[in-house]
Amino acid sequence: MEAIFQALNFNFWTFLWQVLDLLIVMGVLYVLLYKPLGKILAEREAKIEGSLQDAALAKEKAERMLQEYENQLAGARQEAQAIIDRATRLGEEMREDIVKRAREEASRTLEQARAEIAGEKAKALAAIRDEAAGLAILVAEKIINKSLTSEDQKRLLEESLAEVERLQ
Repeated sequence: MEAIFQALNFNFWTFLWQVLDLLIVMGVLYVLLYKPLGKILAEREAKIEGSLQDAALAKEKAERMLQEYENQLAGARQEAQAIIDRATRLGEEMREDIVKRAREEASRTLEQARAEIAGEKAKALAAIRDEAAGLAILVAEKIINKSLTSEDQKRLLEESLAEVERLQ
C-alpha cells in the first residue's frame, strides 16, 4: 500500500492539510454564502408563495365578481324581456282598442249616413208628393174651372174648410 502511495506521490500530511483547507473553505463559504443565499431563497420562496396566495385570492374574487355580473346580466335580461313582453302586450291592447274604436266610429258614421239618406229620401218623397199634389191641384183647378160654377166652387171651399176643422 505504501508502494502505491509512493507511486502516486501521495503525502499524508499534505492530504490532511488539503482536506483541512477544503473544510475551512467550505465552512467559510457556508457561513458567507450559503446562509445568506438560503435566507434570500427562503424570502423569495415566501414572497412567491405570498404572491401565489394573493393571485389565488384575486382569482377567487374575480370569479365571484364574474358570477355576480353574470347573475346581474341574467336578471337584466329577464327584466328586459319582461319589459318587452309588457310593451308588446300593451301595444297589442292599444291596437285592439284603436281597431275597436275605428269600427265603432265607422259604424256610427254609417248609421249617421243611413239616417241622413233616409231623411233626404223622405224630404225628396215629400217634395215629390207636394209637387205631384200641386200639379194635381193645378190640373184639377183647370178642369174644375172649366166645369164648375162659382156657386159649386164656394160650396166645395166650405166643405173643405169644414173637413179641415174636423181633422183638427
